[in-house]
Amino acid sequence: MDKANVGGTRWEPDADDFRYGPTSLASANEIGSHPEPKAESVQVNGAPGSADTFKPTPKDSAADAGSNLGPPPELEHITQGFFPFTTLINRSVQQCWNDLTDLVTELAEIQVSPQGQGTAPVNGKPPGTQSSENVHKKLRVLDFAHGKRAEFIKLLVLSQWGRQAADVSKLIDIQGFIRSRHQAYAGALQWLGDMKRGLVMAQVANPDLKTALEVLTKGKVVAMSYLGYKPPKPLTAKSALKKLQKLNRVISVRLALHDQLPYPFQSYRVHDGRVTFHVPGEFELDLSVGDENRSSQFFFVDIRFLFSPSSPIPKGWILNELDMKVNNVLHDRGLTGCFDFLHSLVLTNKVQTFFKQAISLARGLWSDALRVELLHRTLVVQYWAAKPGAKNWIEIGVKSGRQHGRGVPYLGLRWMRDGQEVDSGDVQFDTDSISMESVLRSVIALHISHILASAYAKLSETLLVSSGELPLQTLLSTTEPANCELNIQLTLSRRLRVSMEPMSGASILSATPNALERPEGDRSPDKSSADDIVSRISRLRCTAAIEEVESNMKILGFEIVNPRGLRYDAGKIFPSNVLRFSFFSHRLWGRNWILAAASSMDSDNWWLTPFQHAVPGRSSLGTNMPFDADTNSTTILRSAKAISTTFHPVQQPLNYAYFADLGHCLSGVLAVHANVHYLSELQCIAFHPPLQRLRVESDLQVPDLFIRYEPAKLPPALRIALPGGLKKKSFIKDTVRLAYHGIDPRTGAAIMVAHGNLLIPVKALGALVPKCEDRSLVFQQSGTGFALRLNAPVGDSVMVDLIRTLQRLESALSIVESLQHKKMAPQSLSLSRIAFACNQKGSSSAVVHMDSGPLSKQNVEPTEIALGTDPLFVLRLSISFDRSMPQRRIQESLTAILNSDSSDGGFDSAMEILSLTLPLLQALDRMTANSSGKGLLKAQVTVHSATSYRIHYPAHQYRFQIIAGQHLSRMAWIIRDVSGAQDRSGQAQLVGKLKDELYDSKGDGWRGLGNGVVAEVDKVGNLLLNLDKCFDVVQEAPGSNAIPGQRKPNKPTANSKPAVARNTAPGAGVPSAAPRPGGSAPAGPTSKPGPSKDLDPILIE
Repeated sequence: MDKANVGGTRWEPDADDFRYGPTSLASANEIGSHPEPKAESVQVNGAPGSADTFKPTPKDSAADAGSNLGPPPELEHITQGFFPFTTLINRSVQQCWNDLTDLVTELAEIQVSPQGQGTAPVNGKPPGTQSSENVHKKLRVLDFAHGKRAEFIKLLVLSQWGRQAADVSKLIDIQGFIRSRHQAYAGALQWLGDMKRGLVMAQVANPDLKTALEVLTKGKVVAMSYLGYKPPKPLTAKSALKKLQKLNRVISVRLALHDQLPYPFQSYRVHDGRVTFHVPGEFELDLSVGDENRSSQFFFVDIRFLFSPSSPIPKGWILNELDMKVNNVLHDRGLTGCFDFLHSLVLTNKVQTFFKQAISLARGLWSDALRVELLHRTLVVQYWAAKPGAKNWIEIGVKSGRQHGRGVPYLGLRWMRDGQEVDSGDVQFDTDSISMESVLRSVIALHISHILASAYAKLSETLLVSSGELPLQTLLSTTEPANCELNIQLTLSRRLRVSMEPMSGASILSATPNALERPEGDRSPDKSSADDIVSRISRLRCTAAIEEVESNMKILGFEIVNPRGLRYDAGKIFPSNVLRFSFFSHRLWGRNWILAAASSMDSDNWWLTPFQHAVPGRSSLGTNMPFDADTNSTTILRSAKAISTTFHPVQQPLNYAYFADLGHCLSGVLAVHANVHYLSELQCIAFHPPLQRLRVESDLQVPDLFIRYEPAKLPPALRIALPGGLKKKSFIKDTVRLAYHGIDPRTGAAIMVAHGNLLIPVKALGALVPKCEDRSLVFQQSGTGFALRLNAPVGDSVMVDLIRTLQRLESALSIVESLQHKKMAPQSLSLSRIAFACNQKGSSSAVVHMDSGPLSKQNVEPTEIALGTDPLFVLRLSISFDRSMPQRRIQESLTAILNSDSSDGGFDSAMEILSLTLPLLQALDRMTANSSGKGLLKAQVTVHSATSYRIHYPAHQYRFQIIAGQHLSRMAWIIRDVSGAQDRSGQAQLVGKLKDELYDSKGDGWRGLGNGVVAEVDKVGNLLLNLDKCFDVVQEAPGSNAIPGQRKPNKPTANSKPAVARNTAPGAGVPSAAPRPGGSAPAGPTSKPGPSKDLDPILIE
């Protein structure tokens, strides 16, 4: 404050208009000046004048003071930063209302569990108020009330303080005025100091006029003494050359004999009276001597820097200072000290040059990528500054050089990569041609090369890369980061190039075609750059592989399964290295199977996955079963089995033919896998390959399944129940090969063909099969091989059907062998029917039908087979004849004999009976034949069984029974009269004729027995012919019932039967079979039937 105003009228000038005028100077002179008593004139700045030039009178001072009196100006009112208190209250109330609304909404969402109404409170309190939900709601309300109460208390305090806001505002104005006066006072002092420093330069010394006058008049100054120096003689060119040569000799002798040169000064050149020391990459120094004394010092002449960029030392005080400093060093420490000084100067200059270039880069193109710091003579440059994780930097500084032995300091580089020091020998660090950008690019190129090489090493450890399936190539550089890249083949049609941005250190993944469709925001700062690149490459590669597979599988008719409808644990189904997978289904695939494609860096696998539905009654995919999470069905995946090591086993163009082969292969592997899976659960049939080794072959071939077929070791449920008498003989070798042969285009089922070999060749089998319409069986024309065709939905096992078919084949072969032993030539062969000739001439034939019946239920579980005791299928035989053949009368009886379990039944017995009855049946046909269709049939034939017949002559009331029996240890036909007690008084002639010509007579192959007739098997026709002739000569009795020739019977009488023979039921009309003959007559030569032209042979693809 101004002392003149203390105790007087208040004077307040404006701080913004504060100035120092004449009044201030006058007041200062009055208070602080003490005038000298002398009234001499004083020269100020060389001009005479009075020291009291300006002396205001008291009158003037009073006038000036009176002019400043008056009311002072008002203080400036400060309102910056003020706002109304009402605004704060409104905002607080609004916020309280919003928070209360949110609290009510939150409390409404909390569900309070209902409490039992019948329980009495223990402590007298209602139990509903003590639930955890209620307690939580009360605590929330209480916390809200406490918080808002504290806020409004603060508002209350502010409102009370606001009542004194006017006084506080005045205090703020006063404080502002005081600060402005203080700033004005400080500004005045600063102005005075600046003015004082400016006046120093304006001072000029007073001229010495006396000395100047003496010099001008006399030409000399008497006061100065004469020293007697003479000017030197002028120097000629010749003398100058001699002096320079002399200096050269002096310098050469000194350097060669006397002075000890440091190692860097070993390279020098003496010329022009000076010596030039050449230090490569640093400087050239010119020195000279002043006299011939060997102890005299060298003197600095010139210096030139040899590194770039560098500039010559400018003329002036800098060069003078350097000259003086170098000469002092030469005087004190000689040449060694001079080199140490200049060497240190050059190193420092180089560090500064690196520093300036680094600063220029950090402010320019490398902005936000570099951090530069100079610590004494060490330059620290951090690159990739914005990259998270461990830091990277380089240090350029002066090293002592003690490790090199000479102890000469040098400029060195230290590289810290990811926070650890690494070898910097490969860094292009050129100290002769200084370029900070080149050093940075070299370091960054080496760093990128290290990262890509680490990624290359880690990727090379994966199976896909190490096996050569995914070509991997790396290009590295030590000078240029842009030349460092890593190339990898993602899929057959996609490639990936990995590079790194030099300034930021970010990795760049470029795919061809573009596959980077997903954001890569899952980078972890904890991972190293190499690990991050490997992780990103792995994810991208697996994603590209799965996307390519999904697009290709749609061509094959596969549908992508929505994983939301599946319940699975990927960690249990797939290996831990699987990064991406996808599920597929096909409309032709049966049972509970889906296909999975899983991709990793070790392999790309197709997986077959069985599943089951959590909802009962939905155990199959069906034709177009959707996989939808919105349905009530949850599909459970429990396991999976890899069937390939790559998505594309064959290296060929991805065209339609390739994908067709791939679809064929996948369906075939599923068909084989389903059978292997079934056998592995059955655990009673040996097979190869095992489930673990079942893979898609390299040429897209479906592997074959080899089964050991041993009927004796089959579980009881799989053994076919054969009819009695059918031989259980093994005809098939124990190894059966099951192969996949595509999809049936009509049914969509998988075609499985079982290839096997017979133990011994069965004659004429290859010629028999083509005559049958059954295309599921084929034999080799020469050899023992055969093939069976089986159809089943893709994914269903054919094992049960195969075991049944093999046993049926053995049964058929057993029947064929029996027929051949009995000289009955087989005519055709299939798994369901066998046609053969009944006699040696081949004029009559029969067909044996084999039927094992359907399974009790489809898709029998292996556990049920292993634990079951009842056979799943029973073989039933039947025989049929053409309507023109006489054996048609006994085919039902023969069928019963074929399936009989008694000792007299079986196939051999049926065939013997067939041979036994053939002559008889032929004779009976002749008896009942009426070729013209006119006239009446006089005899009826009734078949009770294959060995029991009745001949009825209704016109004569005669019945004869024909049965097969033993006579004289041979099979024969025996005829007896079974008419019973009849009145034969009117038939005496017939009775006598029968007795004379039959009972008491004998003929060709037959003989009467008195009460019957016995005939040989082959001669029974002669007997029946004689019997029929006995009734021809006797006239028909009146009133008898005749049979029309067209075999349409009239209404039978009580004692008559129709003429057309009928077979009785097997249970009622079949007596015990005839005894087996001791020997059977040969049936004669067998005729060889010609091949049928109506049926095509089975073709096995």
